[in-house]
Amino acid sequence: MCFVLWDHQLARYNYKPRNLKKPVPETCPLKSGVNNRLTPAWVEYWKGILHLCNPGMGEKEFESSWKGLVAPARAFTNKTGLDSGNFGIHSLTCGGATHEMVTGKPEKGYMRIYTLNIHDPPPTIPSRPSGIDITRHFFATTGSNVKLPNGTYAVYGFPQFENCIVPLVSPDYTDLIELSRIRIVSSIQSPYNT
Repeated sequence: MCFVLWDHQLARYNYKPRNLKKPVPETCPLKSGVNNRLTPAWVEYWKGILHLCNPGMGEKEFESSWKGLVAPARAFTNKTGLDSGNFGIHSLTCGGATHEMVTGKPEKGYMRIYTLNIHDPPPTIPSRPSGIDITRHFFATTGSNVKLPNGTYAVYGFPQFENCIVPLVSPDYTDLIELSRIRIVSSIQSPYNT
């Protein structure tokens, strides 16, 4: 497995959040870099796992949060939001995610990881959150300018949902992530640094 490094763990950002004055989502693009158009079944799946991970939300609050999460100028839908006519989720992950590697052998500066293939029907919504394969999903994270006593920076979840889970999708069963964005781990890591 590999852990997607938080922005403040990266030399490219000087070991600080990407935007110290106004922290931004910890998004990390995959090599395919495509917009994956969401079918009604995929929309139902994403909403279903969000419901599963946020059981205390009322329907009105949930729908408001959902619309905020998939608005046109958001991290995962960037110009392909709910009302765009091309509603989709981009091939990316977030700092703090743990993903399963295919072989663990680098490929020209990248590591191949397993993804959910957007061209397949989505997985079945499990009955419990523990039934979600977290190596093929991730929790949305955002950086902060809150410096912790150990010198690192706090990383939080997205504001729309307490547990904002996102499917890791691409146009195939695997995709590539930059080697500089990951470290090898032997177990699922916490997505948050608090």
